Amino acid sequence: MSYFFWFKISVLPPVSATRSSGYRFPFTSSVSISGAEHPSPNMPSSSALASFLPNFLISPFKRTSVCYIQRLSFDILLDHIFIYLDVEDIMCIRRVDRTFYLLTNEPIIWKRFLERMKTPIPPLRPTFRYSLQATDFEAEQLVSRAISLEDNWRQDEPRVKVRRTMDAHHRVLDMSLLPGGKFLIASVRDLASHRYYITLFSLDHPKGNRAVARVPTISKAYDLQAKYMKYNGTHGIMVAYTRRTFKRGEQCDIDPSAYHDTDAVDPPFPFLYESLCLHVSLDALEELVDPRIRPGSAAFFNIAVNRPPPFLQVSSFESDTRITSLTLFELDDKAHVAFVQQPRRIVFIDLASGVLSPMLIDNYENFPEDAHQIRTIRVLPAQKDVVLIRTVVSEETPEHPLTEHLAEMFHIPITPGTATVKPFERWPVDSRVYDSFHLSDPVTYSIGIDHPNLQPASGAPPPISLFCRTVGPVGIVHYLIWPKIEEEVGKPPRYHFNLEYVVPQTVHVSAPWVTNVLTGSSKALMYTVESERKDTPRLLTIRRYLSPQLQPRWSLREPEDPIEPISRRDRPALSQKYYSSFNLPRDLRRKLDDIGLAAITWDETIGRVCLACGDEFKIHILDFASAVTPDSRFKQWQLTQQIKLSIPANPGRDAYGHVNMDIDSN
Repeated sequence: MSYFFWFKISVLPPVSATRSSGYRFPFTSSVSISGAEHPSPNMPSSSALASFLPNFLISPFKRTSVCYIQRLSFDILLDHIFIYLDVEDIMCIRRVDRTFYLLTNEPIIWKRFLERMKTPIPPLRPTFRYSLQATDFEAEQLVSRAISLEDNWRQDEPRVKVRRTMDAHHRVLDMSLLPGGKFLIASVRDLASHRYYITLFSLDHPKGNRAVARVPTISKAYDLQAKYMKYNGTHGIMVAYTRRTFKRGEQCDIDPSAYHDTDAVDPPFPFLYESLCLHVSLDALEELVDPRIRPGSAAFFNIAVNRPPPFLQVSSFESDTRITSLTLFELDDKAHVAFVQQPRRIVFIDLASGVLSPMLIDNYENFPEDAHQIRTIRVLPAQKDVVLIRTVVSEETPEHPLTEHLAEMFHIPITPGTATVKPFERWPVDSRVYDSFHLSDPVTYSIGIDHPNLQPASGAPPPISLFCRTVGPVGIVHYLIWPKIEEEVGKPPRYHFNLEYVVPQTVHVSAPWVTNVLTGSSKALMYTVESERKDTPRLLTIRRYLSPQLQPRWSLREPEDPIEPISRRDRPALSQKYYSSFNLPRDLRRKLDDIGLAAITWDETIGRVCLACGDEFKIHILDFASAVTPDSRFKQWQLTQQIKLSIPANPGRDAYGHVNMDIDSN
């Protein structure tokens, strides 16, 4: 019987005023509105803002104020003046006094910036309520984090801007960050290696980062994957993983979880491999991390007790052969999972209906089946295709095997039942000796019930990155797979991926140390370890990787527009330094030297790295973007309320407590 446990969360009480930000832009001492882009008339506007502001904030704005701008109502400032200001101007105004300090944190300002900016912003989770007061503080976070990350990442020497540590309660084995960095999924175990769990953590919470829920997994969870996906009409987090058990039951003194996850092991007893998918309702999570509900209160416990267990198992697939390359994706608005059964079988499962669609890859040049091995796959749902890398080993002579690495594309089978398919595209990878292959997963943007079109959805998708780990010499080779453009007169251009536009980018030699890559569509991290044979190898270096973005000459894109409409400054140019080490905190650097790296994950959308060291019960969070956490916002907001004012009954208030604001027409 499964056991589910909800961790206790503490949350600051909600505040009615707007929140402050500690993010700082380069600015001057003056404010200029000349030449500002006029905003769209369809942009959001404030409504009865003064009705929600406390008296101590309204009092400086009087008709007789010496400062003429303070004779204006808040609505005029927000809807008729601030709309012409850049981000730097707003930050200048924020420094004027306490009143403007709070006023410039009004969410409507930052939501307007979101609708105008060109800098890529982190994806919103599906249940994010754009118009909900409880999540208003996230609008400014999105703007500041996006601009800060872009500025930092494109520099020659990027810096870690924010560092935090979170209690993991167990030893961390593997991790996966959800796009946008709001939630983290981790595979963990207790110190004695008797109990294994999957734990869900809430990040950027007003009371700090903390565990929210967990579920036991019986044995170690391998190949952990997590994505925002809808299941049976409910938005949530889909978690996929594999686990191993012995086919004939437990064996004395042998733990199937002790084997490394990347090894093609030859155990003394045959394994039974199992692929599982779990779904967590985002509605339940949003209630538990709601900053308006104080943990420990009756309301909090009522939510935790009355809700069903957080993790719902939606699929289970058992196999006698090894399962690799787990991939979650949505096809025709339905959640799917795909994985590889070596040596040449790919299984697609519709998680809503449970229908299996196995695909058997045709033998290359009629070589024997055991001569083939699928190394990695990536599903392209928009095209209903799958791209994969497979290795074929043939023997020209008994002592001289010939190894070929092939990139191939196949159509996803649309009917149940095993189908033997041939590739419609094939590209031979060059003749280097490769150890592993890694394909980036395109970032998908979920659309919630009230999400605006923050950035145009049309246009060419980013290229797919293919990273190949070489053996002789040890290093990394990077390729970009660019989308092909199909143009028709009178119709918008269409884009699709094939293997016609595979362009080499860089070759990096790291010998004698092995380099690992955390892939991304536009941002990637690379790190080298001393020995991959250890569970917690010593981390030697960790680097930012920038692709030179070399394109096929017959399909060049337009150059990037450097203008950022909401800022005085243009977007910075890309650095020509493709590999750059960055600053790790000294104590963290010392731990990685002494007890090694246990797990690491990366979210390119917000520039966040999460890593765990050795047997520590801690997770270290490193951000390349500056964005003050909600907890810091509330503390700063409370500092502005040190002036204690008695608020008498005001005859100027209406039946709803709204304040009638007067405007001096002189």
